[in-house]
Amino acid sequence: MLIAYILRFDLPVEPRLRQGMWTWMCVVAAMRPMALYLIPGAYQATWRFFDLQDGLMLALRSLPVTLILLLLRLSVPGVPLVPYSILILELSTFLTLASGLRVIRRLTHESTPHRNERPRALIVGDEATLAAAVHHIHTCKEVQIVGLVSEDKYLVGIHIAGRPVLGTPESLGQLLVTHRVLVVILAGAGLKCAPQIIHDAGSLNVSVRILPSASDLIEGRVRVNLPVSIQQVIQEKLDPISEVHPAVRDCFNSQTVLVTGAGGSIGSEIARQVSALAIHCLLIFDHDENSIFELMNEIGRRDDKKVIPLVGNIRDRKTLHHIFGQYSPGIVLHAAAYKHVPMMEGNCCEAVLNNVTGTHELVDAAMRHCCDRLVMVSTDKAVHPSSVMGATKRIAELLVQQYATWNSNSSKTHFACVRLGNVLGSRGSVVPIFLRQIAAGGPITITHEEMTRYFMTIPQAVRLILQTTTLASHGDIYFLDMGDPVKIIDIAKQIIRLAGLTPEKDIGIKVVGIRPGEKLNERVWSEDAHVLSTPFHDVHQIKTTQVPENFLLLLAELESAARRRRPDAEIQDMLCRLPINYSPRRAAVSVTAKSSVSDAVTVSGE
Repeated sequence: MLIAYILRFDLPVEPRLRQGMWTWMCVVAAMRPMALYLIPGAYQATWRFFDLQDGLMLALRSLPVTLILLLLRLSVPGVPLVPYSILILELSTFLTLASGLRVIRRLTHESTPHRNERPRALIVGDEATLAAAVHHIHTCKEVQIVGLVSEDKYLVGIHIAGRPVLGTPESLGQLLVTHRVLVVILAGAGLKCAPQIIHDAGSLNVSVRILPSASDLIEGRVRVNLPVSIQQVIQEKLDPISEVHPAVRDCFNSQTVLVTGAGGSIGSEIARQVSALAIHCLLIFDHDENSIFELMNEIGRRDDKKVIPLVGNIRDRKTLHHIFGQYSPGIVLHAAAYKHVPMMEGNCCEAVLNNVTGTHELVDAAMRHCCDRLVMVSTDKAVHPSSVMGATKRIAELLVQQYATWNSNSSKTHFACVRLGNVLGSRGSVVPIFLRQIAAGGPITITHEEMTRYFMTIPQAVRLILQTTTLASHGDIYFLDMGDPVKIIDIAKQIIRLAGLTPEKDIGIKVVGIRPGEKLNERVWSEDAHVLSTPFHDVHQIKTTQVPENFLLLLAELESAARRRRPDAEIQDMLCRLPINYSPRRAAVSVTAKSSVSDAVTVSGE
């Protein structure tokens, strides 16, 4: 108000207006801040980012006070005299000062020191995207904008948002060199010149980044894709494992431990957790030297424990007996196996030789060298197997049970099997495959909409294996209570949503049909199994049954045929004759019988 009177009268104020001046100054000084405080949003704008839109809103919210004062001056008799021009000048002066303060705050914020040696950047766009890109990047302290490149030739030579338009996309190469540019920013995802820009920038080793506009996001030309971890997908299945169970610690104390298949996802985690125990020596055995090399770089030597890498094949009898003779392992954790169902359908001989013959040679060596404990890692696909992989794992289970029966009186070796469900995060499991498909833009492929699986995490699987090792078992099978089976399609939709996308809209889901050897549903025990509880929570035991008398004879014929590389059809016929309930016709057939672990425990009388 004071400035308005100065501007109006150029001082001094006429005596007849002085009383009104002081009165109106007090009124405006009270009404102006009160009105801004009461009008919603007037004091909610951030001064550091004050822009034209905020200035317009400030003017609109300041106008009511001036209008009210003009109405009072016009319609209420007896009010102190004040010229109408004073009230209008007061509004203009207030807006100038209020906006000036906010602009100064923004300028001081933007003029804060930048980090040294910021990469120099060019922004490429058109008339509609360049201004917005400059304003957006200007607040970023990580790059220095040296100029703009426009698809519109008539813009060359002018300034947009304070930055010069240096040229067109055709002159990009020259501009990159002369202005020492390290980063090119594409303002918008739909620029026609994008391929040329990427080519020219790439030839000069200049990085290219895309700054999508709001229309790009809304119209779907650019999608928001968040990184997803396996832990996010299976968060509800992650139970805290704070400390190692005392029984596990006592069992492994001062032992020499042999881990077969140590280069795989399960075997390597076994090696990690075992190496953290108070063991004497850890033998990591695998036929893949690269996996062993990487594992050695990770765990190496821990404290006073020795970690010895061993490269070889579990089918090789001489290699196994040499290892047992030289190192005398007390505990063997057998995780070596071929596990991919569709691949083994076309490689039946290899599946038999690795999963069956390899296990045969290993348990024989363990028995002959008086190993204390051997635990074989099996799979839920061994129950009513419909695949070659599942059939070979069921035969391996029976082999372990047979050796346990032979040695129950004559040997101290304790044999056991552990059945795992689908281990999330392991090589070939669905989650990493789905994540790669999402990264490629989809679609996610599933085999059947009704397919379900039991899922467990790698830490859960290894915990189960280590706990099973402590039990004085004679060929029994153990499994983890994994709750209810989960639909594969539900897992796929959950991963898509965690990535910030919409199923069937941003990422499609394609049903490709059940692959050879697959079933709609898996089980971890058969209907006639005798299920017992164990000292460990959620770990259950399946009592062994009598191995049929003709098992070893049929097994010998199978191994001989596999060594002679007989046709896959012949190997599958021989698997059908073995007492393992193998039926390739079970593929794509749901095993409908279902009971809970608690029901099974109740039926068994434990």
